[in-house]
Amino acid sequence: MTVLSLLALLCAPAFAAPAASPAAPASVAGSVVRSKEWVIRRGASKEEEFIGDVRYQSAGTRLTADWALFRHEDRVWQARGAVFVRRETSDGTVLEARGQKAGHDLETKRGYLDPAPGEPVRFTRTAPGLAPDHGIAGRVTWNGESRVTMSAGAKVWGPRLELAADEAVYEKAKGRLALKGGRPVLRKVEGEWTTALKADEVVATELPRRIEARGRVIGWMIFRDRDKLKELAK
Repeated sequence: MTVLSLLALLCAPAFAAPAASPAAPASVAGSVVRSKEWVIRRGASKEEEFIGDVRYQSAGTRLTADWALFRHEDRVWQARGAVFVRRETSDGTVLEARGQKAGHDLETKRGYLDPAPGEPVRFTRTAPGLAPDHGIAGRVTWNGESRVTMSAGAKVWGPRLELAADEAVYEKAKGRLALKGGRPVLRKVEGEWTTALKADEVVATELPRRIEARGRVIGWMIFRDRDKLKELAK
């Protein structure tokens, strides 16, 4: 679940209002934007278009793309072409995501990241001193930092957790991960107990730390401490 929660933290802050023209890049409120060409369209529907080697950086988040557009009227960002987002958190964890097309609404905080044709959206999470987690999806959407959805085929694999489902939805406030479609598979590979299961639907929560599987459930669970298992069985 950590991977999806950090994915929400990665995507939403990656877009903000343009801070400076690429002709004279400057830092404003900790952000800077650059590109090879800059086109500004004034009037009632003001737009700023950034063309070629677009680079945006702010508060530990970096976004690059081949092209980007910011519409001032509805405060919507669009980006396309080798879209790459990187964010480093305060504890040194690095999350990266790659796609072909992205959009974000600054008012609603909703956005998306789509892949190139025939390719998935790809992302990785690397915590200090640990092996990375990897993930792919047909599409990633978010609602601010509160909810992130991996759809059209979601997979995550790494040294701590593995999952696969048609759709994976993480809700930050509830600390809840729901896997649906395609007979989801979840494998937990660290902690006091490990498990691997397959079902029609799988829901995992952080507090309490719990996994629920519903509909045609198959799988196994192993406790490292057998005495603790006996206590739970009483």
